[in-house]
Amino acid sequence: MDVHVDITCRDVSQTVKVRKGVGFQALSAKYKSGIEYDCRASDCGICAIKILSGHECLSAKTPAEADFLKAMGADDDERLACQTRILGDVKILIDYL
Repeated sequence: MDVHVDITCRDVSQTVKVRKGVGFQALSAKYKSGIEYDCRASDCGICAIKILSGHECLSAKTPAEADFLKAMGADDDERLACQTRILGDVKILIDYL
């Protein structure tokens, strides 16, 4: 089953279709999403994204992600793309910091 991800990055928007359950890293490998990755293990925060809608359509936060987001003082609508799987239609914002 495919789901849609609306991505806004630096005032450019695109909608991509991916298989349900795919992570944002796989999405980024296929499309130029604008999401940057470094550690890929909840240690750096470079892949932080803002969820505009569809929070319920993402995987639950891993303990490592939840700890890191809390430590960086993230808002409830922020996630680490390296730890998040896409389970339904979502809208995200990249490069908002």
